[in-house]
Amino acid sequence: MTVTAIPILLVDIIGSALMIVFSLLAIVYARRLNQRDPENLAGIFLLWLSVPLGTLFTLRSAGYILEATFFPAAQPPAPEYLSPLIDGITMLLLVGAASVILFFSRTWNMFRVVFTERNMLRRTRKELIDLNRTLKERVQERTDTLLNHEKQMARADRLASIGQLSSGIAHEINNPLGVIQGYTQLLMRDEDPGSQRYEDLQVILKHAKNCKAIVEDLRSFAKRSLPEKTETSIHDVIHDAILFVQNRVRKQNIRIDTCLDDAVVPMYMDEKKIRQVLVNLVMNACQAVGENGVIEIQTKLDAPARQVHIRVADDGCGIEKKDIERIFDPFFTTKPTGEGTGLGLAVSYGIIRNNGGEILVSSEPGWGSVFTVILPVLTAGNASGYS
Repeated sequence: MTVTAIPILLVDIIGSALMIVFSLLAIVYARRLNQRDPENLAGIFLLWLSVPLGTLFTLRSAGYILEATFFPAAQPPAPEYLSPLIDGITMLLLVGAASVILFFSRTWNMFRVVFTERNMLRRTRKELIDLNRTLKERVQERTDTLLNHEKQMARADRLASIGQLSSGIAHEINNPLGVIQGYTQLLMRDEDPGSQRYEDLQVILKHAKNCKAIVEDLRSFAKRSLPEKTETSIHDVIHDAILFVQNRVRKQNIRIDTCLDDAVVPMYMDEKKIRQVLVNLVMNACQAVGENGVIEIQTKLDAPARQVHIRVADDGCGIEKKDIERIFDPFFTTKPTGEGTGLGLAVSYGIIRNNGGEILVSSEPGWGSVFTVILPVLTAGNASGYS
Protein backbone atom coordinates (compact mmCIF):
# COMPACT_ATOMS: atom_id res chain seq x y z
CA MET A 1 0.00 0.00 0.00
CA THR A 2 1.48 3.36 -1.08
CA VAL A 3 0.95 6.43 1.18
CA THR A 4 1.20 9.78 -0.62
CA ALA A 5 2.84 12.82 1.10
CA ILE A 6 0.98 15.37 -0.98
CA PRO A 7 -1.59 16.39 1.77
CA ILE A 8 1.19 16.93 4.28
CA LEU A 9 3.13 18.93 1.73
CA LEU A 10 0.08 21.08 0.94
CA VAL A 11 -0.51 21.77 4.64
CA ASP A 12 3.13 22.87 5.08
CA ILE A 13 3.00 25.09 2.00
CA ILE A 14 -0.30 26.73 3.08
CA GLY A 15 1.03 27.25 6.62
CA SER A 16 4.21 28.81 5.26
CA ALA A 17 2.17 31.08 2.97
CA LEU A 18 0.02 32.20 5.90
CA MET A 19 3.18 32.89 7.89
CA ILE A 20 4.37 35.19 5.09
CA VAL A 21 1.01 36.98 5.00
CA PHE A 22 0.86 37.49 8.76
CA SER A 23 4.48 38.68 8.88
CA LEU A 24 3.86 41.27 6.17
CA LEU A 25 0.60 42.34 7.83
CA ALA A 26 2.45 42.80 11.12
CA ILE A 27 4.96 45.11 9.41
CA VAL A 28 2.16 47.05 7.66
CA TYR A 29 0.09 47.54 10.86
CA ALA A 30 3.18 48.50 12.88
CA ARG A 31 4.02 51.11 10.24
CA ARG A 32 0.46 52.53 10.34
CA LEU A 33 0.60 52.69 14.10
CA ASN A 34 3.89 54.56 13.94
CA GLN A 35 2.57 57.00 11.33
CA ARG A 36 -0.47 57.71 13.46
CA ASP A 37 1.68 58.71 16.45
CA PRO A 38 5.34 59.11 15.42
CA GLU A 39 6.45 60.10 18.96
CA ASN A 40 4.94 57.03 20.62
CA LEU A 41 7.79 54.88 21.88
CA ALA A 42 5.68 51.70 21.84
CA GLY A 43 4.81 52.24 18.15
CA ILE A 44 8.45 52.77 17.22
CA PHE A 45 9.46 49.63 19.12
CA LEU A 46 6.82 47.48 17.40
CA LEU A 47 7.85 48.78 13.97
CA TRP A 48 11.55 48.18 14.51
CA LEU A 49 10.92 44.73 15.97
CA SER A 50 8.39 43.63 13.34
CA VAL A 51 10.75 44.43 10.43
CA PRO A 52 13.55 41.92 11.29
CA LEU A 53 11.21 39.27 12.69
CA GLY A 54 8.73 39.65 9.81
CA THR A 55 11.59 39.49 7.30
CA LEU A 56 12.98 36.42 9.07
CA PHE A 57 9.67 34.54 9.05
CA THR A 58 8.97 35.62 5.47
CA LEU A 59 12.34 34.42 4.18
CA ARG A 60 12.18 31.13 6.12
CA SER A 61 8.64 30.44 4.91
CA ALA A 62 9.46 31.44 1.35
CA GLY A 63 12.57 29.23 1.41
CA TYR A 64 10.52 26.29 2.69
CA ILE A 65 7.94 26.77 -0.07
CA LEU A 66 10.69 26.93 -2.74
CA GLU A 67 12.42 23.86 -1.32
CA ALA A 68 9.19 21.89 -1.15
CA THR A 69 8.16 22.95 -4.65
CA PHE A 70 11.39 22.76 -6.64
CA PHE A 71 13.38 20.30 -4.52
CA PRO A 72 10.93 17.63 -3.33
CA ALA A 73 12.11 14.70 -1.26
CA ALA A 74 11.99 12.36 -4.24
CA GLN A 75 14.53 14.45 -6.15
CA PRO A 76 18.11 15.42 -5.31
CA PRO A 77 18.41 17.78 -2.31
CA ALA A 78 18.76 21.53 -2.67
CA PRO A 79 22.17 22.97 -3.44
CA GLU A 80 24.41 22.90 -0.37
CA TYR A 81 25.46 26.56 -0.72
CA LEU A 82 21.91 27.74 0.09
CA SER A 83 21.97 26.40 3.64
CA PRO A 84 24.87 28.55 4.97
CA LEU A 85 23.36 31.58 3.23
CA ILE A 86 19.97 31.06 4.84
CA ASP A 87 21.57 30.43 8.24
CA GLY A 88 23.62 33.60 7.93
CA ILE A 89 20.60 35.69 7.01
CA THR A 90 18.63 34.11 9.87
CA MET A 91 21.39 34.87 12.35
CA LEU A 92 21.67 38.44 11.08
CA LEU A 93 17.92 39.06 11.47
CA LEU A 94 17.87 37.49 14.94
CA VAL A 95 20.77 39.69 15.99
CA GLY A 96 18.88 42.71 14.66
CA ALA A 97 15.75 41.75 16.60
CA ALA A 98 17.80 41.19 19.77
CA SER A 99 19.51 44.56 19.28
CA VAL A 100 16.15 46.26 18.91
CA ILE A 101 14.88 44.61 22.12
CA LEU A 102 18.05 45.53 24.02
CA PHE A 103 18.05 49.11 22.73
CA PHE A 104 14.42 49.70 23.57
CA SER A 105 14.84 48.02 26.95
CA ARG A 106 17.45 50.63 27.85
CA THR A 107 15.43 53.38 26.22
CA TRP A 108 12.30 52.35 28.12
CA ASN A 109 14.15 52.54 31.45
CA MET A 110 15.30 56.06 30.60
CA PHE A 111 11.82 56.98 29.38
CA ARG A 112 10.27 55.65 32.58
CA VAL A 113 12.59 57.83 34.65
CA VAL A 114 11.81 60.87 32.51
CA PHE A 115 8.09 60.06 32.60
CA THR A 116 8.14 59.73 36.39
CA GLU A 117 10.01 63.01 36.79
CA ARG A 118 7.63 64.72 34.36
CA ASN A 119 4.65 63.51 36.36
CA MET A 120 6.30 64.74 39.54
CA LEU A 121 6.87 68.13 37.92
CA ARG A 122 3.24 68.25 36.80
CA ARG A 123 2.01 67.37 40.28
CA THR A 124 4.34 69.94 41.81
CA ARG A 125 3.15 72.57 39.35
CA LYS A 126 -0.49 71.74 40.13
CA GLU A 127 0.22 71.91 43.87
CA LEU A 128 1.94 75.27 43.43
CA ILE A 129 -1.02 76.60 41.42
CA ASP A 130 -3.47 75.34 44.05
CA LEU A 131 -1.31 76.75 46.84
CA ASN A 132 -1.09 80.08 45.05
CA ARG A 133 -4.86 80.18 44.57
CA THR A 134 -5.45 79.15 48.19
CA LEU A 135 -2.93 81.75 49.33
CA LYS A 136 -4.75 84.44 47.36
CA GLU A 137 -8.05 83.35 48.89
CA ARG A 138 -6.53 83.38 52.37
CA VAL A 139 -4.97 86.79 51.82
CA GLN A 140 -8.29 88.12 50.53
CA GLU A 141 -10.10 86.55 53.49
CA ARG A 142 -7.64 88.06 55.95
CA THR A 143 -7.88 91.41 54.15
CA ASP A 144 -11.68 91.34 54.35
CA THR A 145 -11.46 90.39 58.03
CA LEU A 146 -9.06 93.26 58.75
CA LEU A 147 -11.28 95.69 56.86
CA ASN A 148 -14.29 94.46 58.78
CA HIS A 149 -12.44 94.85 62.07
CA GLU A 150 -11.33 98.34 61.07
CA LYS A 151 -14.91 99.26 60.24
CA GLN A 152 -16.09 97.86 63.55
CA MET A 153 -13.39 99.76 65.44
CA ALA A 154 -14.23 102.97 63.57
CA ARG A 155 -17.91 102.41 64.29
CA ALA A 156 -17.18 101.71 67.96
CA ASP A 157 -15.11 104.92 68.24
CA ARG A 158 -17.84 106.87 66.47
CA LEU A 159 -20.51 105.38 68.73
CA ALA A 160 -18.45 106.17 71.82
CA SER A 161 -18.00 109.81 70.75
CA ILE A 162 -21.65 110.20 69.84
CA GLY A 163 -22.63 108.44 73.06
CA GLN A 164 -20.76 110.99 75.17
CA LEU A 165 -22.29 113.82 73.17
CA SER A 166 -25.76 112.28 73.44
CA SER A 167 -25.41 111.84 77.19
CA GLY A 168 -24.59 115.52 77.62
CA ILE A 169 -27.37 116.65 75.30
CA ALA A 170 -29.93 114.39 76.97
CA HIS A 171 -29.01 115.74 80.40
CA GLU A 172 -29.22 119.38 79.31
CA ILE A 173 -32.48 119.00 77.38
CA ASN A 174 -34.33 116.68 79.76
CA ASN A 175 -34.77 119.26 82.54
CA PRO A 176 -36.20 122.05 80.33
CA LEU A 177 -38.53 119.56 78.69
CA GLY A 178 -39.79 118.50 82.10
CA VAL A 179 -40.45 122.12 82.99
CA ILE A 180 -42.29 122.72 79.69
CA GLN A 181 -44.39 119.62 80.16
CA GLY A 182 -45.26 120.52 83.77
CA TYR A 183 -46.27 124.13 83.07
CA THR A 184 -48.27 123.06 80.03
CA GLN A 185 -50.28 120.67 82.17
CA LEU A 186 -50.86 123.44 84.74
CA LEU A 187 -52.11 125.81 82.04
CA MET A 188 -54.46 123.12 80.69
CA ARG A 189 -56.23 122.95 84.09
CA ASP A 190 -57.47 126.53 83.72
CA GLU A 191 -58.79 126.08 80.16
CA ASP A 192 -62.02 124.57 78.91
CA PRO A 193 -61.43 121.23 77.15
CA GLY A 194 -63.18 122.48 73.99
CA SER A 195 -61.42 125.84 73.70
CA GLN A 196 -58.77 126.75 71.13
CA ARG A 197 -56.19 127.48 73.83
CA TYR A 198 -56.78 124.02 75.30
CA GLU A 199 -56.12 122.38 71.88
CA ASP A 200 -52.99 124.53 71.38
CA LEU A 201 -51.70 123.45 74.78
CA GLN A 202 -52.38 119.83 73.85
CA VAL A 203 -50.20 120.26 70.75
CA ILE A 204 -47.42 121.70 72.94
CA LEU A 205 -47.73 118.83 75.40
CA LYS A 206 -47.74 116.24 72.58
CA HIS A 207 -44.52 117.56 71.05
CA ALA A 208 -42.92 117.92 74.47
CA LYS A 209 -43.64 114.25 75.11
CA ASN A 210 -42.18 113.38 71.69
CA CYS A 211 -39.04 115.32 72.54
CA LYS A 212 -38.85 113.57 75.89
CA ALA A 213 -39.12 110.20 74.14
CA ILE A 214 -36.23 111.21 71.87
CA VAL A 215 -34.22 112.22 74.93
CA GLU A 216 -34.93 108.83 76.50
CA ASP A 217 -33.64 107.18 73.31
CA LEU A 218 -30.52 109.31 73.55
CA ARG A 219 -30.02 108.26 77.16
CA SER A 220 -30.54 104.60 76.24
CA PHE A 221 -28.01 104.94 73.44
CA ALA A 222 -25.45 106.70 75.61
CA LYS A 223 -25.88 104.30 78.51
CA ARG A 224 -23.50 101.34 78.25
CA SER A 225 -24.43 99.28 81.28
CA LEU A 226 -23.26 95.71 81.69
CA PRO A 227 -25.83 93.13 80.54
CA GLU A 228 -27.81 91.35 83.23
CA LYS A 229 -27.67 87.79 81.96
CA THR A 230 -30.04 85.08 83.06
CA GLU A 231 -30.88 81.67 81.65
CA THR A 232 -33.60 82.37 79.10
CA SER A 233 -35.24 80.65 76.17
CA ILE A 234 -34.77 82.77 73.06
CA HIS A 235 -38.00 81.31 71.70
CA ASP A 236 -39.94 82.72 74.66
CA VAL A 237 -38.36 86.10 74.00
CA ILE A 238 -39.43 85.91 70.35
CA HIS A 239 -43.01 85.06 71.30
CA ASP A 240 -43.07 88.01 73.74
CA ALA A 241 -41.81 90.35 71.01
CA ILE A 242 -44.51 89.12 68.62
CA LEU A 243 -47.20 89.68 71.27
CA PHE A 244 -45.87 93.20 71.87
CA VAL A 245 -46.43 94.20 68.21
CA GLN A 246 -49.59 92.12 67.76
CA ASN A 247 -51.95 95.13 67.56
CA ARG A 248 -49.93 96.78 64.81
CA VAL A 249 -49.56 93.48 62.94
CA ARG A 250 -53.33 92.93 63.07
CA LYS A 251 -54.05 96.51 61.99
CA GLN A 252 -51.76 96.26 58.93
CA ASN A 253 -52.90 92.70 58.11
CA ILE A 254 -49.32 91.42 58.34
CA ARG A 255 -48.57 87.71 58.59
CA ILE A 256 -45.72 86.61 60.86
CA ASP A 257 -44.31 83.15 60.17
CA THR A 258 -41.97 81.46 62.62
CA CYS A 259 -39.54 78.62 62.03
CA LEU A 260 -37.86 77.87 65.36
CA ASP A 261 -35.11 75.29 65.70
CA ASP A 262 -35.92 72.77 68.47
CA ALA A 263 -32.18 72.19 68.96
CA VAL A 264 -31.79 75.71 70.44
CA VAL A 265 -31.46 75.37 74.21
CA PRO A 266 -31.96 78.04 76.89
CA MET A 267 -28.89 80.23 77.20
CA TYR A 268 -27.57 83.08 79.30
CA MET A 269 -28.34 86.54 77.95
CA ASP A 270 -29.89 89.89 78.89
CA GLU A 271 -33.53 88.98 78.35
CA LYS A 272 -34.96 92.52 78.47
CA LYS A 273 -32.36 94.00 76.15
CA ILE A 274 -32.62 91.17 73.63
CA ARG A 275 -36.41 91.51 73.66
CA GLN A 276 -35.95 95.23 72.98
CA VAL A 277 -33.80 94.41 69.95
CA LEU A 278 -36.28 91.90 68.55
CA VAL A 279 -39.21 94.26 69.07
CA ASN A 280 -37.28 96.98 67.24
CA LEU A 281 -36.47 94.65 64.34
CA VAL A 282 -40.07 93.46 64.02
CA MET A 283 -41.39 97.04 64.23
CA ASN A 284 -38.99 98.13 61.49
CA ALA A 285 -40.13 95.16 59.39
CA CYS A 286 -43.76 96.17 59.90
CA GLN A 287 -42.99 99.68 58.68
CA ALA A 288 -41.11 98.27 55.67
CA VAL A 289 -43.82 95.84 54.49
CA GLY A 290 -46.77 98.22 54.94
CA GLU A 291 -50.10 96.52 54.36
CA ASN A 292 -50.57 92.77 53.72
CA GLY A 293 -46.89 91.93 54.13
CA VAL A 294 -45.08 88.86 55.42
CA ILE A 295 -42.45 88.72 58.16
CA GLU A 296 -40.51 85.54 58.89
CA ILE A 297 -38.65 84.90 62.14
CA GLN A 298 -36.30 81.94 62.14
CA THR A 299 -33.81 80.49 64.61
CA LYS A 300 -31.01 78.05 63.88
CA LEU A 301 -28.36 76.47 66.09
CA ASP A 302 -24.79 76.48 64.77
CA ALA A 303 -23.47 73.73 67.03
CA PRO A 304 -19.78 73.76 65.91
CA ALA A 305 -19.52 77.52 66.45
CA ARG A 306 -21.75 77.38 69.55
CA GLN A 307 -23.93 80.18 68.21
CA VAL A 308 -27.63 80.82 67.67
CA HIS A 309 -28.72 82.67 64.53
CA ILE A 310 -31.96 84.67 64.76
CA ARG A 311 -33.20 85.75 61.35
CA VAL A 312 -35.87 88.43 60.87
CA ALA A 313 -36.84 88.71 57.19
CA ASP A 314 -39.50 90.79 55.45
CA ASP A 315 -40.76 91.28 51.92
CA GLY A 316 -40.89 95.04 52.19
CA CYS A 317 -39.31 97.91 50.27
CA GLY A 318 -35.72 96.95 51.13
CA ILE A 319 -32.72 99.20 51.77
CA GLU A 320 -30.62 100.96 49.16
CA LYS A 321 -27.07 99.67 48.79
CA LYS A 322 -25.60 103.08 49.65
CA ASP A 323 -27.47 103.04 52.98
CA ILE A 324 -26.43 99.54 54.11
CA GLU A 325 -23.07 100.74 55.50
CA ARG A 326 -24.77 103.47 57.55
CA ILE A 327 -27.81 101.56 58.76
CA PHE A 328 -26.40 101.14 62.28
CA ASP A 329 -25.09 104.71 62.58
CA PRO A 330 -26.79 106.90 65.19
CA PHE A 331 -29.39 109.36 63.89
CA PHE A 332 -29.38 107.76 60.44
CA THR A 333 -32.82 106.70 59.25
CA THR A 334 -34.56 105.98 55.96
CA LYS A 335 -37.96 106.74 57.44
CA PRO A 336 -39.82 109.97 56.66
CA THR A 337 -39.19 112.99 58.87
CA GLY A 338 -40.95 112.67 62.20
CA GLU A 339 -41.31 108.88 62.06
CA GLY A 340 -37.94 107.87 63.43
CA THR A 341 -35.00 109.17 65.42
CA GLY A 342 -32.37 106.95 63.80
CA LEU A 343 -31.38 105.48 67.17
CA GLY A 344 -33.27 102.17 67.17
CA LEU A 345 -30.76 100.13 65.18
CA ALA A 346 -27.81 101.93 66.77
CA VAL A 347 -29.10 100.97 70.22
CA SER A 348 -29.81 97.42 69.03
CA TYR A 349 -26.27 97.15 67.64
CA GLY A 350 -24.81 98.21 70.98
CA ILE A 351 -27.00 95.74 72.90
CA ILE A 352 -26.01 92.81 70.72
CA ARG A 353 -22.31 93.71 70.93
CA ASN A 354 -22.57 93.98 74.73
CA ASN A 355 -24.03 90.48 74.78
CA GLY A 356 -21.03 89.15 72.83
CA GLY A 357 -22.95 88.81 69.58
CA GLU A 358 -23.20 90.33 66.14
CA ILE A 359 -25.97 91.75 63.98
CA LEU A 360 -25.85 91.57 60.19
CA VAL A 361 -28.08 92.93 57.46
CA SER A 362 -28.65 92.07 53.82
CA SER A 363 -31.20 93.77 51.62
CA GLU A 364 -32.36 94.13 48.05
CA PRO A 365 -34.43 97.19 47.12
CA GLY A 366 -37.93 96.09 46.21
CA TRP A 367 -37.46 92.56 47.57
CA GLY A 368 -37.09 93.03 51.31
CA SER A 369 -34.47 92.89 54.04
CA VAL A 370 -32.97 90.25 56.31
CA PHE A 371 -31.53 91.10 59.75
CA THR A 372 -29.54 88.30 61.38
CA VAL A 373 -28.71 88.41 65.08
CA ILE A 374 -25.90 86.04 66.10
CA LEU A 375 -25.68 85.27 69.81
CA PRO A 376 -23.16 83.00 71.56
CA VAL A 377 -24.46 79.96 73.40
CA LEU A 378 -23.36 80.66 76.95
CA THR A 379 -23.48 78.40 79.99
CA ALA A 380 -23.70 79.21 83.69
CA GLY A 381 -19.93 78.87 84.07
CA ASN A 382 -19.06 81.43 81.40
CA ALA A 383 -22.10 83.70 81.23
CA SER A 384 -19.79 86.67 80.87
CA GLY A 385 -17.98 85.42 77.79
CA TYR A 386 -17.93 82.98 74.92
CA SER A 387 -18.22 79.24 75.42
